[in-house]
Amino acid sequence: MKILPALVLLATASTAHAQDAPVVQIRSAIGASTYLHGDLDYTAPVALVSVRIGTPTVALEPEFAYAWHAQQDSFAGVERSERATFQSIGFNVVRRWPGRVAPYVGGGVGVFAEHQHSTVVSPVFGTFVSDSSRGPRGGVQALGGVDVRVSSRLPAIAQGRYEMRSLQDPGGGSVWQVMGGVAFTIR
Repeated sequence: MKILPALVLLATASTAHAQDAPVVQIRSAIGASTYLHGDLDYTAPVALVSVRIGTPTVALEPEFAYAWHAQQDSFAGVERSERATFQSIGFNVVRRWPGRVAPYVGGGVGVFAEHQHSTVVSPVFGTFVSDSSRGPRGGVQALGGVDVRVSSRLPAIAQGRYEMRSLQDPGGGSVWQVMGGVAFTIR
């Protein structure tokens, strides 16, 4: 739980900008998740939506992310199909450096859930269906990126992040994600 004091320190690090008007952004991005677990050897698309609220230097960011993967294989007349979905709800504290090109770093906590469905059809043994779910599980994430101002209310965003999707099994669902998108500044 060493991350909690670091997040509090990050949230209170910029008292000099306390008089700045709050900034509110709706952010969305798409990208790829590469799973660092040994038996998940694929990269899956991911979509992220968040709301960033705070001063120009420190913000709070609740978020929702969804990743999915589908695969079909066949070998010697046996057909196998698999679908997997991953959802998360997280809350981050973000430290940012304002400007036309504005880098940021942060991290936070999240709740992660996964669902897998597979079907195997064999001409000899028939059909076998398997459903499994993991979660919701508590985890943490660290992120960093850059906002590049396109207009006064529209920055393009690029972000990299690491998610540890289970505190009980740190290596059992960890992910590296890279994504890009846009943000719309409300104020």
